[in-house]
Amino acid sequence: WSWRWVWSRHGVLTLVPLFLAFLIALRLVHWQVLESSQLTVQLNAQHSLDTAVPARRGNIRDTAGELLAGNLAVDFIFAVPDQIRRPEEVAAKLAPVLGVDTDELLPLLSDKTKPYVRLIGGKRVDQTISDQVIALALPGIFLEPTTRRTYPERSLGSHVLGFVDGDGNGNYGIEGAWDKALAGLPGHLRAERDTAGNEIGFSDRDWRPPLDGMDLILTIDRTIQYIAERELERSVIEHKADGGTVIVMNPKTGEILAMANHPTFDPNRYAEAARTPELLTNPAITFAYEPGSTFKVITMAAALNERLVTPDTTMDDNGALSIGGFTIRNWDFKANGRITMTQLLEKSSNIGASWTAFRLGKTLFYRYVTAFGFGAPTRVDLQGEGTGIVKNPKSADWSESDLATNAFGQAIAVTPMQMVTAVSAVANGGLLMRPHVVKALVNSVTGETVEQVRPQIVRQAISRETAATLLQMLFRSAENGETRGTLVPGFQVAGKTGTASIPVNGGYDSNQTIASFIGAVPAADPQFV
Repeated sequence: WSWRWVWSRHGVLTLVPLFLAFLIALRLVHWQVLESSQLTVQLNAQHSLDTAVPARRGNIRDTAGELLAGNLAVDFIFAVPDQIRRPEEVAAKLAPVLGVDTDELLPLLSDKTKPYVRLIGGKRVDQTISDQVIALALPGIFLEPTTRRTYPERSLGSHVLGFVDGDGNGNYGIEGAWDKALAGLPGHLRAERDTAGNEIGFSDRDWRPPLDGMDLILTIDRTIQYIAERELERSVIEHKADGGTVIVMNPKTGEILAMANHPTFDPNRYAEAARTPELLTNPAITFAYEPGSTFKVITMAAALNERLVTPDTTMDDNGALSIGGFTIRNWDFKANGRITMTQLLEKSSNIGASWTAFRLGKTLFYRYVTAFGFGAPTRVDLQGEGTGIVKNPKSADWSESDLATNAFGQAIAVTPMQMVTAVSAVANGGLLMRPHVVKALVNSVTGETVEQVRPQIVRQAISRETAATLLQMLFRSAENGETRGTLVPGFQVAGKTGTASIPVNGGYDSNQTIASFIGAVPAADPQFV
């Protein structure tokens, strides 16, 4: 056996080992492997040939099969200095094509001590540049086929997807959390050559084919994701907000249909986003905020479930409540008089929520806070989830004023993912579901489904009866509360608004607020939260 010239995939002469061509003929290494493999060749002093064959990274698709992340065929440009007799001439012709100075290439092309050297810092080039290099037909200059991760929808779903870095490692989102499944296992080629360059031998033990990565089918619906991102961006700009988050979840299954954040980034250009690291983190699962009045849903769920109140139970809201040296007031600084529990939600009474929490008592109240998943990760299948911040009676700095304020969503911090998961339990009959973004793992070669992700019940947070009662109360709240006149015609929504001041230096900044809404639709049998 000996080294020889064979035709490359580009239709020009490329130097490759004869045994590799032999493998191609036997279909042991097919065209797709060559297109997706980065062949790293190292020639040691004994003339051994050691070639790594990376696996093709799996694709990521939305629930309908639309491609969200895939692989683009690109090339490394490398040189074999021993074959370059006139390095100055080669450098002069190659430098303009690669967009570098001749002085950068010349030392690399002239270094006879190295059998193999990648050019332009090992950066990959696209087909346009590859074709220009091929056209030059320069001695000792070769193309090394590989792939680059590509995101055809650009910024769409970027925080869900994450990105793949220059070393092929998944970071953030699905790419990070599911890196092993997506990456697959690399293959390996090995042969020995004598001093004349002839291959000494080759056997099956010298060839381990790569195992390509799994394709992932997500629960994300591309259309819903697009609408969520579009409307979120419009709202952030309209209200001159710093940013925002939208999550759409199927309450019956825990499937995440959309997860949008603004500002966002383009994973194709992740290096630019990395200059502002906070752009890369996913606020939907990491941002801990005070939920404000949306948390009254949890307080009311607990009291209803313990049969301490009914929708028609009344209380006197005089507009102020003194507790532990603090005075709690309603958001509008008004007294609501005698109100029912349904009206408490409609008018978003802070005094009413605190009154309800005191009827529960600290033990029961925090038992339900835990039952709804607050203070712990939801275990959504994404990288970097936060837990929020929940003080309880066992905390050294807890006081009764915390019970009063936690009841209406202050002095407690949750993530958007926790809030959506908790209210989904109200929408589905009381079941706390584990949220998930991956729907199925598919063999990227055969197309067969390897694993179907099933809905996972975490616990029964409240009874089905309580959930149905509260859902009707939330429908009344949306129809008669602060959201009246802003709901989409034709849709019956059960929901609750929330507004919380931003905590600063042990107090609150009254000029900065976090506004939110949590809702279920259609109210009679929610399919979306």
